[in-house]
Amino acid sequence: MKDAIRTAAAAAFVLGASQCWGATITDSGVTAYYGADNLGAADVIGATTYDISSAAITRAGNVLTITINTSFAGQAAKTNLSWGKDPIANRTNKGIGYGDVFLSDTWNAAGTSADHYATDNANTGTVWDYGLALDNRWSNTGGTFKLYALNGATNASNILNSNSYVTSACAQNCYRENQEVAVNTKSATVQDTGLAGVWTVNSVAKNLTFTINLSGSELLDYSSFAMHWGETVQNDVIEGLAMNVHVPLPGTAALLVLGLGALGVARRRGGRALPPGAAV
Repeated sequence: MKDAIRTAAAAAFVLGASQCWGATITDSGVTAYYGADNLGAADVIGATTYDISSAAITRAGNVLTITINTSFAGQAAKTNLSWGKDPIANRTNKGIGYGDVFLSDTWNAAGTSADHYATDNANTGTVWDYGLALDNRWSNTGGTFKLYALNGATNASNILNSNSYVTSACAQNCYRENQEVAVNTKSATVQDTGLAGVWTVNSVAKNLTFTINLSGSELLDYSSFAMHWGETVQNDVIEGLAMNVHVPLPGTAALLVLGLGALGVARRRGGRALPPGAAV
């Protein structure tokens, strides 16, 4: 019986810990997100180098992984260096880099899918709850990032937009205005959660991957994730809602009880009948 209990406990642990869920946000088709742009509706501004095709968001236990598929992977700070700057470090000639990842549990984009959310930007759309702030957004190998809670009532309190990352050398037609690019780590409404993760760039497979253990974070309670990401110029943006990334399951204790109950039923069914009058 002890072996049976150990087996049931092990099964409960595996069932509770090994579940993996995920969903994908696509950036193509007639309902693709474009976002607001003074130049008019367009999925990609400029070359196809900036194109983003999809983002996969998965949960395995407490580990969240976001993989963004984009032609821009491996292209940061390679051309047009005079176009970009770092507003936090106050440095110029940085070129175009990778934006931070913004997350929330709800998505409230301005506009509709029919017009590709043509009025949506950092001022009119979703107020993001969390941001993954990259250590060096101009790196083509990756690095680390910190998870920040964005506690301000508006995005303006918490983020830096695309206008902050371009210089006068980048004319109005070379970037998408007023889109969310980076966590404003100097803002009083932004809080370091103490959690950090790793991000990588695969210039061959053309993707960026962000991985973080969410232990102790409110994000563990999210069943769905709204997400925003783009280059510092936001020449393409992927934004949307990944549904049912995490489906809550019975706790380990409940699974153990169910397992033991099943063992009890199996034992009663498999045991030999006692003769009349036999001692129990």
